[in-house]
Amino acid sequence: MAEEFQSRKLHEIGKCEENCCAGRLHVIFTPEEKRLLHAQIFRDCEFNRIDFSNADLRESRFLNVALTGCDFSSADLRGTSFIACDLHGANFTGVVLGRTRFDACWLIGALGLSSSMSDYVRENGGLLWLS
Repeated sequence: MAEEFQSRKLHEIGKCEENCCAGRLHVIFTPEEKRLLHAQIFRDCEFNRIDFSNADLRESRFLNVALTGCDFSSADLRGTSFIACDLHGANFTGVVLGRTRFDACWLIGALGLSSSMSDYVRENGGLLWLS
């Protein structure tokens, strides 16, 4: 399974097959693939409304990526860098943060951030207004 994921091209990952949606989220990663996302680089792409819940995104980099409405609930974001990303309405319930950067990112309406997590996001470059 790992070889199959590694051989997929980034532009193929972003495509949603018919019936891939669970509610309003696009389910494009299997639970197994979510465990293989650590240390990946995502650049100049749109991943709006993608289900990243429970994903291992440690040390991953998101550079100029649209992530509006994504579900990061219970994801491991330690060492992850979000640079110039749009995270409007993203769900961060239960995420693990540490050395996580949000440089020049918009998190307007982000969900699931406690007061201390909101402070952490602001201290690490995120522009955050809660709805």
